[in-house]
Amino acid sequence: MTGRRAPWRLPVELALVGAVAVACWSLVQHLHHQPSHDWFDLGVYRGAVRWWLDGRPLYSFVRPHSVYGFTYPPFAAVVMVPLAGLGLPAAIVLTTTVCVALVAAATWWLVAPIARRIGWSPWFATGLALPVVLIMDPVRETLGLGQVNVFVAALVVADVAALRRGWRWAGVGIGLAAAVKLTPAIFVLYLLLTRRRRAAGVAVCTTAAASLAAAAVSPRTSAQFWLHTLWDTSRVGDPAKASNQSLDGVLARLTEPGAPDRVVWAVLVLAVLVVGLTRAARAARQGDEWVGVTLTGVVGCLVSPISWSHHLVWLVPAVAVLVDVATGARLAGAPVSPARRRAVGALAGASAAVLTAALCTGLFWYASPPRGEPHPHDPVGLLTENSYVLALLVVLVLLPARSPGGTGPAVPGAPAVTGARGAARSRVPPRPGGSSPR
Repeated sequence: MTGRRAPWRLPVELALVGAVAVACWSLVQHLHHQPSHDWFDLGVYRGAVRWWLDGRPLYSFVRPHSVYGFTYPPFAAVVMVPLAGLGLPAAIVLTTTVCVALVAAATWWLVAPIARRIGWSPWFATGLALPVVLIMDPVRETLGLGQVNVFVAALVVADVAALRRGWRWAGVGIGLAAAVKLTPAIFVLYLLLTRRRRAAGVAVCTTAAASLAAAAVSPRTSAQFWLHTLWDTSRVGDPAKASNQSLDGVLARLTEPGAPDRVVWAVLVLAVLVVGLTRAARAARQGDEWVGVTLTGVVGCLVSPISWSHHLVWLVPAVAVLVDVATGARLAGAPVSPARRRAVGALAGASAAVLTAALCTGLFWYASPPRGEPHPHDPVGLLTENSYVLALLVVLVLLPARSPGGTGPAVPGAPAVTGARGAARSRVPPRPGGSSPR
């Protein structure tokens, strides 16, 4: 039975949510790197598609007064055609509104189950968390640039929900995401390693179908991309820029003005792939799909030659997992002693706080040198400029998987099952963000 709420509780909760929102807004105004970029990337998308619709080669477009052009596969241009038909203000309002709505939905999905488990109002907890999530570097940069990262992540998350429900179209989201931006193809490996072969096949077929559809619209554009543009890494940007928080970015900064050793990079990539995907598959088998998907996204960010800070959206659910563990979620695997459990919870809470602070302040920007200046090589400068890469590596190795059952605190998305029917259901990884039936 649920008790009646005290009459003073709602005003206090609203006041706290408002205070957090104001504090976040104030923090953004004093950041070293301001998030307002005049929707630069959205302008590139619209300009490139309009250029293309006028009969000119898509990949020859360069935004005026810049060196940036369209770098995504042709299917992405097809999808973005409606944006070209809108005026810039309407396109900004549409993309920003949908992006914020998706972030709000994801925040609810991540936070509400934790709130229910610890006895908080889910709406109150989500209201506290949402302003913080919106100013985290990957999210605020995505909003300021008009980027597609949140939309791509939403397609992947939609497949996670479809897998939990056993829907036959699971894999379509990952397939569409890969057709738009290529890098989400890493999630096909995740599906294969977690023995969702049908979903992996659906994803591959969806990517192929979308790419063929784009080729049917413009064969010359598709040939240009797959045979030439895809392999021209100079179009994406300088890999040594501080905002490239990938393994290749670290090596490029360390060796500038020379080029990093490709063998060293390949060895590091292989190690990250093995460790990260092994841990992701294990987490899925243990019933924590959120950790499995998050670790796979982290792997993708690390191994991609270019991972701008706004690509690192998978650090956001990593923070939610750490908060869940810090507030008492049971860990997967063998039972641990109460003392060790408290130590793990304290470490998870401290890690969540540090990671949140780094993302909200844009820590690496404080060590980013002015254009033309050398990158720092002192220990503090090195650690600061590459702080997001370090965060990705720590998450890759240490992010814990949570138990989907037991008598302790429930884990989001982990319904208890019993009997023959329950045994069959337990083979399907739980839906992230769901709650246990009572």
